[in-house]
Amino acid sequence: MEGNTGGKRLAAGPNKGKKTALVVLAAVAVVLAAGYVGLCAAVNGGRLWPHTTVMGVDVSGLTPAQAEQTLAEAIPQQWAGRTVELYEPGSNIRLTLEAGGLMEPADLAGDLAQARQGSGFLLQGGQYLGRLISGKEFQVPLTLQYTAQGQSRVEDVLDELYTKLGIEGNATTYEISDTHVVFRKGVTGTRVDQDAVRSGVTAALTGEGPMEVTVSLIQAPPAEPDLEAIQRRVYAQVSDAYLDRESKEIVPSVTGMDLDVEAARTALAQTGDGKTCRVPLLITEPEMSTERLTETLFRDILGDAATRVTGTADRKMNVGVAAAFINGTILFPGEEFSFNQTCSPYTVANGYGKATAYVNGLSKDTVAGGICQASSTLYWTSLMANMETLERYAHRYEPSYIKGGLDATVYGDYGDEGSLDFRFKNTSEHPIRIDASMDSKNYLHVTIYGTDETGIHGKPYSANRVVTQAFQTIYEADASVPQGTTQKDPERTGYNAVSIETYQQLVDGEDKVISTTLLYTTKYKVRNEVVLFNPADLELWGIDPFTGLRTEPVHTPADTPAPAESAEPGTEDPNGAVMPPEESVESPAPVESQGQGEGQSVETPQPQVTAPAASAEPDNSMPVLPPGTIVVGQ
Repeated sequence: MEGNTGGKRLAAGPNKGKKTALVVLAAVAVVLAAGYVGLCAAVNGGRLWPHTTVMGVDVSGLTPAQAEQTLAEAIPQQWAGRTVELYEPGSNIRLTLEAGGLMEPADLAGDLAQARQGSGFLLQGGQYLGRLISGKEFQVPLTLQYTAQGQSRVEDVLDELYTKLGIEGNATTYEISDTHVVFRKGVTGTRVDQDAVRSGVTAALTGEGPMEVTVSLIQAPPAEPDLEAIQRRVYAQVSDAYLDRESKEIVPSVTGMDLDVEAARTALAQTGDGKTCRVPLLITEPEMSTERLTETLFRDILGDAATRVTGTADRKMNVGVAAAFINGTILFPGEEFSFNQTCSPYTVANGYGKATAYVNGLSKDTVAGGICQASSTLYWTSLMANMETLERYAHRYEPSYIKGGLDATVYGDYGDEGSLDFRFKNTSEHPIRIDASMDSKNYLHVTIYGTDETGIHGKPYSANRVVTQAFQTIYEADASVPQGTTQKDPERTGYNAVSIETYQQLVDGEDKVISTTLLYTTKYKVRNEVVLFNPADLELWGIDPFTGLRTEPVHTPADTPAPAESAEPGTEDPNGAVMPPEESVESPAPVESQGQGEGQSVETPQPQVTAPAASAEPDNSMPVLPPGTIVVGQ
């Protein structure tokens, strides 16, 4: 029997169709759920929902920022030209308030946040659809507050109302003194229900009521004054007096003041009608009052020095100009003083003239020559005040207006490459002031004022002065010098090489020595004196043509004396003024400091003696020195 090998279609069972339908329904549900979640996300994206209004202004679809801008322009326009009428039925009194500028939105952003109902994420999609389908307008409640001008206008209208109604003595009044707030409590009686008036005005402006407010009179105790407003009025944050860094003026102290609101409320509750009570203010005194700061600021002399200024009129002028720049300088604790920053640029335009200065080892007229006397005198004063020296350089040659080792040379304008400066720091705990001036007798006075709380001050001095090399008098041939005479070269006067030790001695308020410290050893250079003579007088003066020295025995130039043997520069005149010895002159030129190099300056070359020239008749207008006479520097 042959089998059936042909295909056979089977009929679909009932369960298979149901499963297919369920799959389709599930897919549709997933799509709808995803769509709904997407809708929730969309409506939560920041824009306001449909049919949203604020005081009749449609803000649908706007972002909160756009809605705020729209309302800020629209709301004042709604109030412009309108009035709110206050009506008291019993007396038939009517008073009006201009609506414009009376109130303003207190929190637009917060109010607009309420434009979407519900807080759940999944609820907002349904709420949005409900709002969209129903078309029902959603009015955002607006929170208003009185403007400062509006508050004043309401108070004026209420005062006028009280006057017209003949109601007096009900309000509690107060006065503020330096130490108390004095309250005079009102009396129980007829008064206007002010809260109801304010609520009515707010309702009128938001469009929730008529532009008429009925005034109600009530029997009540006196209303409590606005104690928080009184507190804000009397409050002052305590602050100390201080010296302002920019203006250099004293900023006055402020006494702290406050009102204990709860204490004031309790006192008023315990006070009978029409009676007075005094509530003390909470007063906090500053630690540093204006009076105390004025008394302590710059009250003490920390350091005081004076040097006599000699030389040309321009040199004296230069020292005076520098002193004027220094005068009145105030340094706060930790601040630094820079002489170049204070006194430069060293130019004619800045008030300086030409005077003798050290330039590359020679004495030459230079703009601002002589100002090193100002920097040196200030340096000496700063050591007395026990300030920290940050930068100081000695002169190339030993000065005479101040004791060797206590000088401080300067060179170049502030910030110039290769410039030399004198700088020190205010290491005290209080501001200091530098006073500098020239008196009528050409004494330069420099004083540092501050607040001395320790009594410790400095007594700087120099000691162990040793002449390491005496200068020589070198004769140099110069045909311009008349025969039979000699002339000193003003650019090459003689200086001995000197080594000097400088010490800082600290003493207490009773002048007892606390410590003595070697600060440094200054080594000043030698400079030979040069005397010019006519070449024809070589034999006349007995000069060795190879060395430039006199060949016949002569008196060796004596050692130049030290400025003083005392511990302090100079001596004192009968009036007590410091009188240093006669000085050399200097200015901000390249110099050598404590054995270090001097930048662009070079040593003066050994003078060369030229061969004798033809004889010339002596110039009788010049002094004629007999053979054997030697001219030496001072």
